[in-house]
Amino acid sequence: MLGHPLFDAAAVLGSSADPGGPGWVLLVVALLQVWSYPLHDPVMMDRGFIADRDRTRRSFMHAFWISALCILAFGLLGVFAGLHANTGEELVATLSRLLGTPAAIALGTVLIVSAASTLDSTLASAAKLVVRDMALVPASANNGRAAMALFCGAGVALVFVGPDDLFAAVAVSGTAALFLAPVIVFCIWGGRRVARASLAVAVAAALLGATLYFLETAGHSELLATLTGRGHKYEQLLVVTTAVLAVGFTAFAAGLQRAPGLARR
Repeated sequence: MLGHPLFDAAAVLGSSADPGGPGWVLLVVALLQVWSYPLHDPVMMDRGFIADRDRTRRSFMHAFWISALCILAFGLLGVFAGLHANTGEELVATLSRLLGTPAAIALGTVLIVSAASTLDSTLASAAKLVVRDMALVPASANNGRAAMALFCGAGVALVFVGPDDLFAAVAVSGTAALFLAPVIVFCIWGGRRVARASLAVAVAAALLGATLYFLETAGHSELLATLTGRGHKYEQLLVVTTAVLAVGFTAFAAGLQRAPGLARR
């Protein structure tokens, strides 16, 4: 891409002059969700069980700057394609035309790996939630597999009634995990304890927000479109994210207890 005759750095930098454009709004959403999103993802967090604490901490530090560069590069590729796409042309078709078939195959491989990672995270979380955390069934590998199968079937069913793109899945799960943000700030960083009702309120707000965004992107609701003046879907996601965080942090502030807090680790 960088060596392509059509690549123009000035055009790329000036491609999103509107601060209310989808890219900038999505960046704000990412900055709000980045605090809580990693903590709900077992694909990331289970790495801590195969190394000591210090080595795991260093690996996460390196993973941060490596993944940040990869994300920026991938986004740059999308901007480049968007600048030179024909009317109605899809991203893969544009890249295939500009960079050749190998680039399109590489992009498809990346998307498949991302989708597989999301499925891995979802199904692992489902098994842990049902079998280990809630103890709805006896703990066994077969019961964990059964929970995975049930959640997988439910996910397939949702494809027929809602959005079927990878970003929608990430946005919904990231919104549902927003209740962890006040846990990090008040309990982990602040060492404070809060009432259980506060956590319940934060969880309910996060699940409600995720459900509302899912219904909106699936075309079953127009509430967010009305609130945002029928703006693009990233504006709707920003509204939901801000509201969920506001409710969660307010509930935690109201539920602070006088008892000694959790010791920092």
